[in-house]
Amino acid sequence: MDIICFKKLSLVLFFALFHAGFAQRDYKGQTFDAKTGEPVPYVNIGILDKGVGTVSDENGIFHLPLETSKYGNGDYIQISCLGYETIRIPVSKIEFEYNEYPKLILNPAEISLDEVEVTNTTLVPIKEYIGYQNNGSPSLGYWKDNVALGGELATKIRTSKGPRQLNSLEFEVWSNPSDSILIRINVYDSDGPLGRPLTNLNKSGKDILKALKKGRGFKDVDLEPFAIHVTDDFYISLELLKVYGDNEIDLVLAAADSDYGSYRKYTSQDKWQKVSDVNMAYYLETSPYVSQEKAKRYEVKVEKARRKLRMLSGFAIHNGSMLADVTVKNQRTRETTKTDDSGRYVIHAEKKDVIMFSKEGYKNMILEVSEQQFANALMRQID
Repeated sequence: MDIICFKKLSLVLFFALFHAGFAQRDYKGQTFDAKTGEPVPYVNIGILDKGVGTVSDENGIFHLPLETSKYGNGDYIQISCLGYETIRIPVSKIEFEYNEYPKLILNPAEISLDEVEVTNTTLVPIKEYIGYQNNGSPSLGYWKDNVALGGELATKIRTSKGPRQLNSLEFEVWSNPSDSILIRINVYDSDGPLGRPLTNLNKSGKDILKALKKGRGFKDVDLEPFAIHVTDDFYISLELLKVYGDNEIDLVLAAADSDYGSYRKYTSQDKWQKVSDVNMAYYLETSPYVSQEKAKRYEVKVEKARRKLRMLSGFAIHNGSMLADVTVKNQRTRETTKTDDSGRYVIHAEKKDVIMFSKEGYKNMILEVSEQQFANALMRQID
């Protein structure tokens, strides 16, 4: 499997699923919950650290073409899924079926509770944004050609130490020609070899799924229902689960001009490898827990900064008519407003801020702020 990487310009992931010249056999099956008897979707199946893997579909069915002669006694097929015990089967012990899908039974994992730190200090949550934004950078990350299911692209999120909850994630799709792409968002601790991703910090037992529709736009993912807490640096990863439609995957994501670096897996159960010093533009709203005194100082600081911002105003227009109830969002500050009955909006914005205009039935319109303090948004309906 080959990978081509252009630092500071792009991260390009090219995946070749299998090499020609080997007689392959189809290892297949269907994953089920041991307690409920229901199929388990989106299970990771692959040969550990060998770059050969896949993901079960929404019905738990999977196919994994293998050339068993390539693997020795120390090679295992690993089956893992959030909320279930991991299974390992020696490659030499697997059974091939031609006309049936053998049942693969997954046992729910025991829920481990996080340690609770007892303190005399009353802590309260504040709002803080961490991660990376593109801000007009030419840095991009690509998933191209036949990317293997279970392939992941991760970036380390640097943060101060202390308890915090993850509220939401935003990333930017620059291009997606597929009808739709289903991805899973994973949050990992940096407790792996060389500080790479290892332990999944999503303890909810529920997958964080996001469908990416055709086209360009900012994507928001609500993380609050999953109650994910971190205390130090961590990783955010996007994992490919399914591609809908006839087009081969050609997903282009915004990256950022930072030098901490990005990591990737070629497919399910592969090992993590550093792909570039460029970060993916993963940006999160979080709630760190701080003392009441620090929370008050933070509120004063935020309010002072807000008052110093310039104001940008204008109208949302469609076919010469003013368009009301258009959502207007500053992607940097997260401030959001709507156009009034006359189509007018007013929002805080500085030079190089990116403003997104969105309304159901219309294409998203993106505006980069320059020196002007007045700008109209020309909205177009979705064909």
